[in-house]
Amino acid sequence: MILEASVLIGFAVVLMGTPIAEKYLAASGIYSRDQQKQDRPRVPTSGGLIVLMGFIFALTFYIGANSLFTAAEIQTELLLAALSSTTIIALIGLVDDIHVDFRDVVAEQVKTEIDLDIRTGKTVLHEKALLFFGEDHEDEEVRGLSQFTKALMVLPAALPLIAVGAGSWTMNLPILGTVEWGLIYPLVLLPLGLIFVANAINILAGTNGLEAGLSLVAALALGIFAYQNGMTEAVAISFTLAASLLAFLVYNWYPSSILPGDSLTYMSGAVLFTAIVAGDMEKFALFLFMPWILEFLLKARSKFNADSWGLLQEDGTLRPKYEKNYSLTHPVMRRGLTEKQVTTVLVSATAIWAAIVLVLFNYAGFLSA
Repeated sequence: MILEASVLIGFAVVLMGTPIAEKYLAASGIYSRDQQKQDRPRVPTSGGLIVLMGFIFALTFYIGANSLFTAAEIQTELLLAALSSTTIIALIGLVDDIHVDFRDVVAEQVKTEIDLDIRTGKTVLHEKALLFFGEDHEDEEVRGLSQFTKALMVLPAALPLIAVGAGSWTMNLPILGTVEWGLIYPLVLLPLGLIFVANAINILAGTNGLEAGLSLVAALALGIFAYQNGMTEAVAISFTLAASLLAFLVYNWYPSSILPGDSLTYMSGAVLFTAIVAGDMEKFALFLFMPWILEFLLKARSKFNADSWGLLQEDGTLRPKYEKNYSLTHPVMRRGLTEKQVTTVLVSATAIWAAIVLVLFNYAGFLSA
């Protein structure tokens, strides 16, 4: 009952809190342009903050209720480490969201003042603005922190997991057999895994509901696998995230009234990764995350310069910006689908893949964890 109550709390917090968050974020100037709409409307972003609140409320209730009302043995320190890592990464995502939107807001404010100065015959501000923003700023896509910077900032988030000894220091690998990682696991593999998962969720994005939808599929798959194998802490982490994401999708599905921002993609990646290490599900996760691995390889093909989102056509469909495929969204867009259809196809395909992986790991002995 405690797990069920925790899931309901996470869902309720996000469902009721998102409209409030939308108003707060918009009033604070934390918004982004919805690139694939006709008039490119301003939409509040950094929705990961309210999802983080739902996750924190749900998981802390789970920890507290288990401590007070049951004799169940759960690794409280592991769950607290998961909360710490998740919060650190969500804040990193928020910094990136604010960085992007601040530049966008300032640019629009300065351009308004430029127009006023031009009408009054003044040119000083115009010249200063050109020095700051450059001649081509209007056609430029405003970007946040560099991928390298964000990768470095993610590293401290691994420390709480390292401190509690999370994860499996040994692993059963095909052909090689049992491999003893020793200190290589906490000092190298765990931080690298966290960086990859957080960034993988972040790069497969671009359409309304895609990031939250795919993260929901991954969370449910991890939670089901953990439940089937008696991994209590991983079950709680996965299902509380899933409930929070499901509520967020009520507002983030097409047409979105709030965008996820890096705060959600990085936060979701962190929670998924902590569930993986809490349940020693590294091998299962390797197969489950094949779509994100493929996305990573496609983005690497473009040297991580390509966008996943497409160009809106007159008939409402999307078309990729490039002749080659640099994202999983691109071949789907070439089918002449709308934004909502692109999201539906990718989320559905990932859900089918997750179901296949669950079946393989539960009923095919050679893939057992």
